[in-house]
This record gives sequence, structure tokens and C-alpha cells, in this order.
Amino acid sequence: MAYHWGTYGMVKFEEARAEFVGVLTINAVTGRKEPYYPKWKRQLKKYAVSAPIIFVILVMAFFVMLASFKCEDYIMERYDVKTTTGSIMFSLPSCVYAVVILVTNGFYRNLAKWLNDWENHRLQSAYENNLIIKLVVFDFANCFMCLFYVAFWLQDMVRLRQYLATLLIVQQLLQQFLETGLPYIMLLIRGGSKGEEEKKKDDDADGVEVAELANEQSKMDLYPGTFDDYLELFLQFGYVFLFSAVYPLAAIWALFNNVIEIRSDAFKVSRVCQRPFGQSAADIGTWQVTFEVMGIIAVLTNTTLMAMSPEIRQFLPEMTVTNYILLFVAVEHVFLALKAAIAILIPDLPRWMEIELLKEEYESRQVYLQKISESHKLDVSTTQQHPLSRQDSGIQVEEIELAEQRENEDIEEEEENQSDSGEDMTKPNGGHEQKEEDLTWADMQESQI
Repeated sequence: MAYHWGTYGMVKFEEARAEFVGVLTINAVTGRKEPYYPKWKRQLKKYAVSAPIIFVILVMAFFVMLASFKCEDYIMERYDVKTTTGSIMFSLPSCVYAVVILVTNGFYRNLAKWLNDWENHRLQSAYENNLIIKLVVFDFANCFMCLFYVAFWLQDMVRLRQYLATLLIVQQLLQQFLETGLPYIMLLIRGGSKGEEEKKKDDDADGVEVAELANEQSKMDLYPGTFDDYLELFLQFGYVFLFSAVYPLAAIWALFNNVIEIRSDAFKVSRVCQRPFGQSAADIGTWQVTFEVMGIIAVLTNTTLMAMSPEIRQFLPEMTVTNYILLFVAVEHVFLALKAAIAILIPDLPRWMEIELLKEEYESRQVYLQKISESHKLDVSTTQQHPLSRQDSGIQVEEIELAEQRENEDIEEEEENQSDSGEDMTKPNGGHEQKEEDLTWADMQESQI
């Protein structure tokens, strides 16, 4: 797809961000005055201010998670969870905690953007990469710490299955409403919605209708971009793969959500938000690394969950604990090796695309050589037309003749030394013939001048 859209291998020379501030200095690459900000100041802000703030918020989120478990323990003591009323009361803390996670993620997202702006990154790519790291680290810990706590500390697989289903379903429903439903309701309140027939007329609008269309677009919200969509898919990927050994049904819920997400995102772009400007990109950038890391963590967690399963332990009753652990460590290494082998053996580029890229490289080289040849011919014709140029070229020819004369003298001396030492010459007049051949090019240049 990147090849057909002309974005494969695209290299961008990034200018400084408009929000970047600093002391004006001369850029060594462009030669223009640009703001300069010391790197050590940015690193100091990142590690001495941003990192501690993120850590404090994560600690607060951890205590909120513990409070949710305390509420569940309190309900278990007061109600019988096997009854309908007891099961509903027992599910309330996990549902409330899922809402708290979304609220906390929204608050932290604004804080992360403010911290990223304050760090004053020069390039847009550096700005986006640092923002991705901040959001991924916090959202991963905030969304999955309760699941890891239940799985590996409490070791309650039934409770883990319940928490995973509650978090996945509740968060998907709320995100669908917040992304599409709520903005559309606000648009209806402002009176900015159109019917299907009016939407079809927008393609043929001209003149006054274009102004009306622009006025209609101004009432809509700005398109937030694909950043939140990538983050949502990243978290969904974690819910499905990190604990798939305990709750395989999560993949079905994710598929159902994605089918709806396709239409809801299309509705959001066409009916709720302003028409976005297209931006070319060769790949998904840093998000590719985050998904690959999530895949590695998923192999570790699922292998550990299988080792903790009592059903699997029953198949190896005579094996000691040490050998049992070593067995699953070996299985985990086999899965990681298999994952790496698939990534290496399956080529990133198909054969037809490699051929097309080689053709493009060959054609571009041919065009480059043709331009060099035309430029050389133009230089020769200019030299013949202008006396000053002929004089300069004459000086160059004289220098070339002197160099060749010195080279011929060295050849003659070498031949004389070989003849004195008794060596046989394959060509008696080889030195004179070589001299005549070497002088031919200089004579031709002199005759042209």
C-alpha cells in the first residue's frame, strides 16, 4: 500500500516545530537563523520533572486499584455472590473501576501533552515519539496493573476472567459513545447536522454553496487525528493477547467492536468532524515498536498462566517443581524463537516490489548519467565559443601534457632498468608505442583548441 501511494522509503527533512522556542542561531544544515535549545535542559526536564510526576500518578492509580479490591472483599463478606443480587453487587466495583480508568487516562493525556510541550522538542517526530512513550507507559500500567495483580499475586483465575471481561466491554462501550455518540449529540444541539441528500450535494457545490459548506464545517469539531485510535488499538491488543490463555472470548468481543468501529469512525469523519487534511507517511512509526513489545510480553504472560494452571499440572504429577519451571521456561524460549523466526523468514517486501524498486533505481541512475553527459557536452561547446574559456582549457591541457610527459619518462626509465638487468621485453618498442598512445589524447585536445 505504501508503494502504490508513493510513500515507501519516503525521507522527510524536518523543519523546527512552530512551537519550538530558543535562542536564535545559525543552522549548520540550512544556513538560516533558527532557535536553539540546549539538549541537557530538555533531558533535565524529562528525567527530573516529567518522570517523577508520572511515577507519582502511577502510585496513586495503584492505590485506587487496591481500593477497588477492598470494596469487592467487603461485598463478598456482606452478600452471597452466588445469588443474582450478590453477583450484581460484586460486579459494581469493577465497573466503577473501569470508568475510573477512562477518566484517569483522559486526565493524564492532557497532563502528558502539557509536559511534552514544556520539554520543548525541536522536531515533530521527536515530539510525537516522546508523547507516545509517556502515554503508552502510563496507560499500560493503569489498564493492566489490576489484571497482573489478580493473575500473579492473588492467582485467582475466575476473578481474572471477570475483571478482564468487565474492563474490555465497559471501556469499549464508553469509548464508542465518547468518540462518536456524544460529539454527534452536541452537533445536533448546535444545529450543524445535515441529511443524506444535502451531503450528496456537497460534492457538486460551487460559488455561494462553497461558502455555505465552509460555514457548516466550521460548526463541527476538529478532527483529533489518528493518535487516539492507535492508542485504543494498542490497549485492545493488550486485553486480547496478554491473557488470552484465561479468557479466549476477548478476541470475539474485540472483533465485534472493530466491525462497529469501522462504521463509527467513518461516521465521525464524514458527519461529526471537520474534513481532515491528508498527511503522507511511510509506516506507523513508533507504534510498530510498541505492538512488537506487547507481543513479547504476551508470550511471557500466557506461558506463565499455562504453567500456573492446575489442569496442566495434573499431566505431570511426578515432575519436581524445579523441573516443571524449567520446562515452561524452555517452552517460553521456543515460542519467542518461533516468533523471531517468523519475523525473519517472512520477507518484509514481496518479490514483485523488490523488482519494481530495482527498476526505479536503474531508471533514476540512467537519467542521472544522461544529465551528466548533456552537461559535459554543454561545457565543451561553451569552451569552444568563449576565448577566455579556451584559454583556461588550454592551460588545463598543458598541465595534463606535462603530467603525461613525466609519466612517460618514468616508464622509459623503468624499461631501461629492466633492459640493464637482462629481462626480456615482450615488445621492443612498447615504451615508444605507449608514449605515442598516451600523447594522442593530448594532441586531440590541442587540435580542438
